[in-house]
Amino acid sequence: MLAVLLSRSGASRLHVHFANSGATVGMLAANYLGLPWSLTLHGISELDYPAGLLLPEKISHANFVACASYFMQAQAMRVVAPEQWQKFKIVRCGVDCRRLSKIRPKSDESTIPKLICVGRLSPEKGHLGMLRVMQRLRNCGINFSLTLVGDGPTRDVIEDLVDRLGLRNRVFFAGFLTENETLSAIATSDILILPSFMEGLPVVLIEALALGKPVISSRVAGIPELIEHGKSGMLFTPSNSNELEKVLAELLQNRDVWTQMGQMGRARVETEFDITHIARRLQEMFTEV
Repeated sequence: MLAVLLSRSGASRLHVHFANSGATVGMLAANYLGLPWSLTLHGISELDYPAGLLLPEKISHANFVACASYFMQAQAMRVVAPEQWQKFKIVRCGVDCRRLSKIRPKSDESTIPKLICVGRLSPEKGHLGMLRVMQRLRNCGINFSLTLVGDGPTRDVIEDLVDRLGLRNRVFFAGFLTENETLSAIATSDILILPSFMEGLPVVLIEALALGKPVISSRVAGIPELIEHGKSGMLFTPSNSNELEKVLAELLQNRDVWTQMGQMGRARVETEFDITHIARRLQEMFTEV
């Protein structure tokens, strides 16, 4: 079906995001039609079973491979021969900074720090450890509210833990939100937190920085390439709940740095992650090959 659609459209090349089963279909369709093809690598799941089994073949057949982070470039380099390394190019995931600058937070007179966590409710996102940190912060008298945006297979488990920890008056489930609703929710919050065990380079972090929000995230994969610890946000060692508790308590109790962190984060995104620069870079690569 993909080959038929490509042929009917008169496509001169195929570019695929994520080296998963979709990329397998793309590689076969492009090969069948004799079209050049390329792909973008995003996150560590593309190295896991079963997607990772054919990654060397996908790289070998592609005439270039865009990598959203240096971390993913390094992971791809270790599964192919050095002769293939010249195919790798760093092409970030971009956001529309002009559009995001028009999003204004809803008026809210509450002085309670508002945390938000956006992501699928699944084991690799680290919600359960984060909630235990929230309980310890509450027991220390630190005030906050936390909104969880997203849905997924572990929602019941997460809701049960919220009840057992006595956090129902602190933690709120927004469920699945549209893109615009999610961006508005981030804009209305004070700090975005991402406690994941595994990631690539999450777009939601880029969006939060573009919206001028300080972020707290685990130090995994390509995230340190985006967030400068102590400048645009705070990083902690993945799964280290004590470290998460320390950086979160520090940021919650130091409101004076929120604005400065937000400004530095937005400047970082405008420099390297604005969609205009990213699109131009990808267009140049299509032309070069």
